[in-house]
This record gives sequence, structure tokens and C-alpha cells, in this order.
Amino acid sequence: MAFKLVSVKEVRECFPFLLELEGFDLYDDWSEDDALLVAEEDVELQGHLQLDIFEEQGRLDILKLLKLKISKDNRIQGLVILGNLKVSGCMINAEGDYGPFVYIQGNVWCQSVLLGGAYVEVLGDITAEEVVMTDYNHGFLNVEGVVCAPIFIVEDHYTQFGQRENLLFYYNSRTVDDHPVENDCYEDEETEEWLCSPVLTQYLDNYLTTDFEELKRDLSHGEWVLFEGVVTIDGAAKRIEKGYDYWSAKVALHFRDLKRVPEYLIDEKMCWLALNSSYAALDFVPLQYVTYDLCLELIEKNGYALGVIPEELITLELCELAAKKGTSLMYIPNQFFSESLILSVMSHAKFEPNILDVPEVFVTKSLLVSYVKLGKGLYLDKICKKVQLSKQDILFKVVDDSVDWLPTIFSYHCSKELIAYAKERYAHGAEAAVLNKYLEDFKEKLLRYIN
Repeated sequence: MAFKLVSVKEVRECFPFLLELEGFDLYDDWSEDDALLVAEEDVELQGHLQLDIFEEQGRLDILKLLKLKISKDNRIQGLVILGNLKVSGCMINAEGDYGPFVYIQGNVWCQSVLLGGAYVEVLGDITAEEVVMTDYNHGFLNVEGVVCAPIFIVEDHYTQFGQRENLLFYYNSRTVDDHPVENDCYEDEETEEWLCSPVLTQYLDNYLTTDFEELKRDLSHGEWVLFEGVVTIDGAAKRIEKGYDYWSAKVALHFRDLKRVPEYLIDEKMCWLALNSSYAALDFVPLQYVTYDLCLELIEKNGYALGVIPEELITLELCELAAKKGTSLMYIPNQFFSESLILSVMSHAKFEPNILDVPEVFVTKSLLVSYVKLGKGLYLDKICKKVQLSKQDILFKVVDDSVDWLPTIFSYHCSKELIAYAKERYAHGAEAAVLNKYLEDFKEKLLRYIN
């Protein structure tokens, strides 16, 4: 095997020219005992070269590919090839935030390239059969020679190259004047989603792939992505059949891929593969499968599913169930609001409910008193101004209701007036001892208001 494990200390001594590269020990956090995988000759690999070696699975994948057994205590910081690299599959660094140091002194041949947060230097050319894609602004790619691929995409990534040869499509978000204007991304007016150019989608094997994130997911799994009519460099047809089993596996991994499944392949089982991951998949479920019973089942699992259910299917029953399962006030249609439903939403809410989402006609003094009792009352000041109710009157009413509400008042609504009112209200009788306990518990905080 061409690769050997070389300590950072040895690499510094044997290959001092690497130290001149910015990406070598970029953050000064490599130890002398860390290692790089070094090959001092040409390398040819069968399979995908997984560069996400800081992730456990990526580390295992590359060690398996290179047929190396390394202690789990060895930290691998990068890959150095002092020759050419030929990979039968893809070079993959799907992680956008970080990646290894990669130095290749010769040329690279592969199926496709996907790079994210890695630092990659190639002194020769990169020749890919389908796509070269660099994504996200934490990474770096420098190709001294030619980037030769039918499709070349630079999406907010620091990418440099000597020349390029791209027969089908080129887009670079960092140099907008460097590619044809028709290759620009655009915003869908209806969904407000940022979509890739139709010039690109016409070459992809699935016309329902409409944004770079979807293309990136395919490339991260080493898939062939171009339309079968597009001749690859070696002219070979190496694609798997993208039928029901393929799409079921895709949808199970990422629910948003349900949007890209050809309609004739979608059935109820596949829909549930996506919905079991997230109720948000309902946006991609064909209408014939969106039934009242399905909506009921989604809300039973998560009350926030109410937010994606078609308005015509929402009933009071669904709203009441969503309230008990935890939902947002903003998802309740106006016609179903009532004080009891509002209180149910607030009492079961997983997060502080925004009472500003309640129609003003339902915002009463009694509702706001309950709102204060149920949580921090973060929006009390705004809602009182909006409906012209006295915030102080509401807080005084909470104090009146029981001495046991004083911790809530002192924690979230403390004021000099409220402290004085509480002392006067519970100065005598059995409740005085409880008052004194709370005054002692909040002594340090209350002093800031009294003095």
C-alpha cells in the first residue's frame, strides 16, 4: 500500500515545503504525535475517498479504503500525495465547517469532487467525470492546473484555479461576472426558496433537483448525478437504477428528498418514511395522501404539526389535540380561538408562548393573569400596551390570588410597587410567614428595587 502513517514531527522534517502552505497546522493545534497519511508515489483507489476523517465514520471509511489499521488514539490531520491520484469513485468532504489538510503534488482523476471545510492544494489538474463542487465559506481549494469537469460549481467557497474546462455548466457565487448570467441562482417568488439555474437542472438525472443542497446530498453519497444522455469522460454507463428502493432509502435518510421522488413512485409507505422523520415532510406529500386521519396522527406525535396542515383540514378537534401535545398560538386559525383553548396552548407549551399571536378580542385581564401564572410573561408589557390594559393592575391581581405567586412576581416582574403591595397584602395572619420566607429567598434581588 502506498500510504504510510507519518507523525507531524517527521513531516515537518522530511517535507519542509509543506510548512509554507497556510493550511498546514492552520490553527496551531496539531501535536507532534499527530499524523498525516503520506504517499510518495502515484495512488490509485477503488471506491470513494472520504475526506471527513475527523468524523468517526469518515475515519473508518478512509482506513478501510487504504487497508490500514490504526489505533483510535492516533489523530490523523491530513493527506499528502507526492504523485498523482486516481479514484474510481468520488472525493468527498461533505462537512462544511472543517476538514483535513490535503496536498496532492500531481493530477487528480475521479468521478466527482465535493469539498466543504477541508484545505486542499492540487499542483496539477483535477479531472472529474461529472461534477466538481465546492461549498461553504470555511474551506479552501487551490488547483494550480485545470479544473476539467462537465459541471463546476463554486458556492460561497474560497476556490482558486489556473484554468477550467467545463462543457456543460459553470457557476461561481464569488465571481459573478465569471460565468454566464443565465447560470445564476434565483429566488422563487412563491416559496421564497433560493434555486439553482434551469440551465443546470436540465443536465441532472432528476429534473426535480432544484437547489444546491439537494445536489450536495447526492454527491455526498458518491452518486452519479448527470442525465444518462450526457456522455461522461470514459463513456461508461455506471448508474444504478433509481427506482422505488433507491428513493425509499433516500427519503428515510432525509425527508426533504420526498420532494424529488417521481410522482409515480410515491405511495403511502414512502410518505410515512419521510413523515416519521419530521412532520415538515407533509409539504412534500401528494394531496391524495393528505387525509384528516393522517393529520390527526401527525399531531398526536407533535402538536407543532398543526403548522403544516392544510387550512381546509384544520378543525377544532385538531386544534385542541395540538394544544395538549404542545403547539404555537400562531398555528391556531382565528375561528377556533377561545380563552380555554388559549390557556390549554399556554399550559402545554414547550416554549414561552407568544401571546401577541392571540387576536385582541380574546385578550382580557383574566387571560393575562393566567398568562403571568403560566410562565415568564415575556410579552406582558407589549400586549398590555397593545390592548390598553394596565400591566400593574394585572400583576397586583396575581399577587392578590395567592401568596404562592410571589416567586413568579419577584423572578420576572419585580418592582418597588409590587414589593410594597405584597408586604401590605400578606403582612398579617398565617400567610405572613410564607411572605417572609419569600422575602428572605429573594433578599439580594429585592434590595436592588427597594434602595
